[in-house]
Amino acid sequence: RTYILVPDTVGPHWIGDLRVDLGDAPTGGSTIVYVPGPAGDDGTDGVDGLSAYEVWRSVEGNDGTVDDYLASLVGPSGAAEAQEYTDTAVAAEAERADDAYDPAGAAETARVAAVDAAAADAASKATAARTAAIAAAADDATAKASAAQSAAISTAAADATAKADAARTAAVSTASADATSKAAAAQAAAIAAASSDATTKANAARDTATASAAADATTKAGSAQTAAVSAAASAAAGLYLPKAVLTVDQLMAQPGTKIFGHRGAGMVCPEHTEAAYDYAVAHDIQFVEMSCNVDSEQQLWCHHDLTLDRTTHATGALNTYPSTGITNRVLTNGKPLLGPGWTDQPMVPLRKMLDKYLGRGVVIFLEPKGNDAVVPLQNLLATSYPHANQSVIWKAHVGTSFTWPKTNGFRTWCYVDDASSDAVLDGKDAQVDYWGVSTTMSSARRQQIVQRPGGKPVFAWPVYRRSQRTALEADGVVGMMSSDPVYVRGTTPSATVSRWDQQVKESGGTPWTDYNEADALKFHDGGWVSINKAKGTYGLGRYTISPSLTSYRIQIEMKYDQLNTADLAVHGGLYFGKASDDKYEFSTINASNGYHLILRHNGVLRLYRHVTTQTGGILLGAGDIGTDAAVAGQSMTIQIDVTPTTIEARRLGNALWTTGPIADASYRGGNFGLSNGSILDAAARPFFRNLAITPL
Repeated sequence: RTYILVPDTVGPHWIGDLRVDLGDAPTGGSTIVYVPGPAGDDGTDGVDGLSAYEVWRSVEGNDGTVDDYLASLVGPSGAAEAQEYTDTAVAAEAERADDAYDPAGAAETARVAAVDAAAADAASKATAARTAAIAAAADDATAKASAAQSAAISTAAADATAKADAARTAAVSTASADATSKAAAAQAAAIAAASSDATTKANAARDTATASAAADATTKAGSAQTAAVSAAASAAAGLYLPKAVLTVDQLMAQPGTKIFGHRGAGMVCPEHTEAAYDYAVAHDIQFVEMSCNVDSEQQLWCHHDLTLDRTTHATGALNTYPSTGITNRVLTNGKPLLGPGWTDQPMVPLRKMLDKYLGRGVVIFLEPKGNDAVVPLQNLLATSYPHANQSVIWKAHVGTSFTWPKTNGFRTWCYVDDASSDAVLDGKDAQVDYWGVSTTMSSARRQQIVQRPGGKPVFAWPVYRRSQRTALEADGVVGMMSSDPVYVRGTTPSATVSRWDQQVKESGGTPWTDYNEADALKFHDGGWVSINKAKGTYGLGRYTISPSLTSYRIQIEMKYDQLNTADLAVHGGLYFGKASDDKYEFSTINASNGYHLILRHNGVLRLYRHVTTQTGGILLGAGDIGTDAAVAGQSMTIQIDVTPTTIEARRLGNALWTTGPIADASYRGGNFGLSNGSILDAAARPFFRNLAITPL
C-alpha cells in the first residue's frame, strides 16, 4: 500500500508533477491512501516554487524519495506504531504519561495507610486503657469506663485523622521524586504522635474515669444508704402500719375526754399482758400504755417493775433472767388482785405487742421504766419501727430526758410529781407536748398546770372511778390514764345480776384504792365474795342503777362465817343512793350523800341516811328492826326497795323484818356497794353473793 501525505486543505495539491485531489482518494481495495497532512503549498500559486517534498529535500541529509519523506512523517509502512496518529491519540498518550508518575497518588496511599495504622494503634491503646480503667474502677464504674474508652477512641481517631490529613496535605504540596520517603516519614510521625497522644488521652481518661467512679461510688453509696433507709421505712410501714388510719394528732383532735388504758387495763386484767391490751382494744379504747424493761439478753418485755415479785410467781430482777427462761417459766399471778378465776398469763415481749397494735388505730404510750431499757427501746424503734412516731407517745417522768424522742419526732407526755415546782416544769417545757398529773394531786395544783402558758393538754393517772373523771374534767384535764378504761368511759350500768361464781374481778369494781391486793374483792367457793379489810368497802359500778329506773329493788344474800361474840352489835351491809362512785366508809365524812343498810351480828336491821357534813348516820324509820340473830355460815337475804318517794329495807324470812316504806326522797343516785360497816376484825366480816337489781 502507498501512503501519500497531502495538506489538509481543499485541493487539488501537487506532489512533484503529480496532481492530487482529496476528493479523488481511492476507496475499497486501492493500494494508494491519501493521508491529510499539514497545510502546504498547493502548487497552484507558485509561492516559493517549492513543494513540501522539495522543502524536505532541501534539508541536509534528506535525500530520499517521496516515500521516504512520507515515512518520516508517519513512520515506516506496516509498523504497529503506524496506528492512526491523531490529536486524540496524542492526548491519550499524554494522559498515560501523566498516570505513570503521580506523586500525589502515592501520597494519598500513604495517607490512607497512615490513617488506618494510626486508627488501629489508637484502638489498641484505647482498649488497653479501658481494660486498666475497668480493673481499677468499682463495679459501678464499668459504664463510665466504657464511655471513657469510646470517647478516647473517638478523640484519638479524630486526632489521628486530622494529623494524617495535615501530613497528606504537606506531602502533596511538597511532593517530588522523594514523595514516597516523605510519606513514609509522615506516616511514622503520625503513628508516633497518635500513639503518644492516644496513650496520654487513655491515661487521662482512665484517671478521670477512676476519679469519677470513686466520687460516683461515694455519692451512690450515700444515695443507696438514704434509699435503703427510705425503703426500710416504707417496708416497715407496709409491715407494721397497714391500718395506720389514725395518728397521735388525729386521735387527739377528736372531741371530748380521751380515755387511755393504764397498763392495758390493769384493774380488770393482769397488767401489761396481752390479755390486758386485747381487752382494752376490743372495747374500742384507742390509747393504751405499754411500759417495758429488759432481761439479761436485752430483750424488752411489757412490764412495769424492775423486779418480778409483785406481778408474777417469780422473784428477783427481770434483767437477771434469760429470754428463754422468761418465755417458758415466768407467769403472771393476777389472782390476788383480780380473783382466782384468772389463769396465769405469760409475760409478753414488747415487740409482739408493737407488731400487733402499732399504727392499727391505736396510740401507744410507751415508757422504758428502767434506765437499762432506754437505749434498747430507742434502737428497736429506730431500726424496726421507723414510723412509730406517728402513733407512739413517748411517756416519761419529769426527771428524765426527752431529747431523743423529740429529736426523732415523737410526741411526749411528761408526768410530774405532786410536789414538782413550776421551775422544774419550766426546765422541761420545750420538750413536752402533754403534761401528766396524778389523781392524788390537789385540784388547785392541777388547775395551775392546766393553765400554764402554752395551754398544753394535761392527762391524769391512774383513774378508775367515774367520780375521779368528773373532778379531773372540772380541773381542765382532757385525758384519763385509766386502769379500768371501759367503766370510766361509760355512764350507764352494764349488768343487773352478779356472776361472782366466775371468781374474776369485774369492770366497774371500785376498791378503796387501786392496784392494792389488801383492798381487792375476795372470791370464795359457792359464788361468795368479801372485803378482807377492817371497815372495808367496795363499789359495784358495774351494777349502777340507771337514772331512768326510778323504782327498783336491790336484793343480795349475806352471811357471817365467824361471829364477834364479844360485840354482836358490829355490822356489815350495803350503801346505796349515792350520786357518785367516790369512796364510802361508815361513820366517816364522805364526799357525797347516800344511805346505808346495816345488819348486825345480833340480827338488828337499821337504815341510815348519810350526809357530807357529819360522820354519823341519821337513823331512818322506827329505828331498830329486830330479826333473828345471825348464824355463822348461814345465808340471809336482805332487800332494798326504792321508789321516787320512799325507801324500804327488809330481811327476808319474816314479814315483820322490815322498816316499811319510809318517806324519804333525799337522794336517788344510782351508785351503791358492799360494806364491812363497823367491823374492825376482818374475820367477822360479811360475805355476799347473788346480787340482783330488778325494776319495780
